[in-house]
Amino acid sequence: MIAVIALFLSITATDTLSFTVDEAIDFALQKNPEIVQLMIEHDKSNERVGQTASSFYPQVTASGYYAYVTDVPVVEFGGTPIPFGANENYKVQVAMQQVLFAWGKLYNAFKISDLASDIAELNLLRKRQDVRYSVTDAFYGILVLDEYVDQSRASLAQLERFASAVETRYKAGLVSEFDLLRAQVQAQNLRTSVIEIENTRNLAREGFKLLLGMDLNREFALSGELQMVDEEFSLDQLTADALENRAEIRGLHKAERIARLSRSIARRANLPSLIGGATYDRSKPFGLTGDEWGSNITFNLGFQWPLFTGFSNLYKSREATLSIKEALLAQENLQRAITVDVKQAYLSFLAAKEAIGTAEKNVTQARKAFEIIETRYKNGLATNLEVLDMELAYRQARVNHLTTLKNYNTSLAEIHRAIGKEE
Repeated sequence: MIAVIALFLSITATDTLSFTVDEAIDFALQKNPEIVQLMIEHDKSNERVGQTASSFYPQVTASGYYAYVTDVPVVEFGGTPIPFGANENYKVQVAMQQVLFAWGKLYNAFKISDLASDIAELNLLRKRQDVRYSVTDAFYGILVLDEYVDQSRASLAQLERFASAVETRYKAGLVSEFDLLRAQVQAQNLRTSVIEIENTRNLAREGFKLLLGMDLNREFALSGELQMVDEEFSLDQLTADALENRAEIRGLHKAERIARLSRSIARRANLPSLIGGATYDRSKPFGLTGDEWGSNITFNLGFQWPLFTGFSNLYKSREATLSIKEALLAQENLQRAITVDVKQAYLSFLAAKEAIGTAEKNVTQARKAFEIIETRYKNGLATNLEVLDMELAYRQARVNHLTTLKNYNTSLAEIHRAIGKEE
C-alpha cells in the first residue's frame, strides 16, 4: 500500500509513470476496471446483508391525518343536544410490529445473504489473482519486446550500412549485381520485420494500460531485469494446495450451503409465523363526545399462516434440491479441472526451466561462433555478409534467452495463480 501511495504521489510530478513489476501489480490491483467493478459488487452484497438483517428488528411506522366534518350528528337526550363527533378531527398513530418466531426462516435468509457476500469477496479475490498473473505476463512480455526491438533496430542499421557499402563497391565494379540485390533485399526484409515488431510492442503497451486501468494518454516506462529465481515444486503438494485454497472451490461450497438453506426456507414456508406489536394512538376528539385530546396504547399478538400458495413452496423446495445436486456436481467437475490446470502450469514451469539452460548454451555457442567469424573476417577468410548473418544469429539467441526467462517467470506466476496463492 505504501508503494501505491508513493506511486500516486509521483504521478503529479511527471507525465510518465515508472513501474517495477511489483509496482505495476499494486497499481492494477487498485485501478483495474474489472477489479473496481467487482469491488462495487462486493460492497453491494454487504449492503444486502444489512437489508436482510433488518428483518430481526421491529418495524416502526407513523401515520396521521386531519379531517373536517361539515355535519356532525347530534342526538338529544332530555332536551340536551349531544354531538357525536367534532368538525375538526386529528389523529396521530405510531405502530410497531415484530416477528417473534418464524421457524428460523429469517435467520436462514440472513445467512444466505451473508454467504452471497462471501462469494462476492471470493470472486474479487480470484480476479485479483488473475490480474496479478496477467500483469506479470504482460510486464515481462513488454521487456522482451523492448529488447527485441532494440536488437532488430541495431541489426537493421548494420545491414543497411552493409547494403550501402555493397552498392558503393557495385558502382566501382567490384561486386556483381546479384550481391547488391541480395544485400538490398535482406535489408528491406529486416526493415519490414522491424516495423511489425515495433507495432506489436506498441499494441502490447496499449493493452498494458488497459490492464492496469491507466489513463490511455499517459505514457509509462518499465524497469526491471528478467532473472531466474530457482524454485522447486511437488505436483502432489501443488494440487492439494489448489484444491484447498482456490476461490472457486470455496465459492461452490458456499453456493451449496445457500442451496441447502433455501431448501430449508421453502420447506418451512407453510408454517405459521408468530407476530407481536403495539400501537400508540393520540386523537382529537377522543371518544364519541367531547373535544379533547386523548391517547391509547394497544398491544397485539397474532400469527400469519399461508394455508395454500398454489404449491409454489413445494416447487421452490424441489428447485433448491436440484441446486444442491448442481453445486455438488460443479464441485466435482471443478476439482478435476483444477487438477488439470495445476498439472499444466507445473509442466509449463518445468519446460520453461529446462529451456533456460538450452537458451543459455545457445547464447554461449552463438557468441563463440560470432567471435570465430570475426577472426576469419579479419584474416580475409570470410565475407562481411557472413559476419552480419552470424551477428544476427547471436542477437536472436540473446532475445530467445530473454524469452525463456520471460516464460519461466510467467509460468511461476501461473503456478501461484493455479494454486490460489493470495500474495
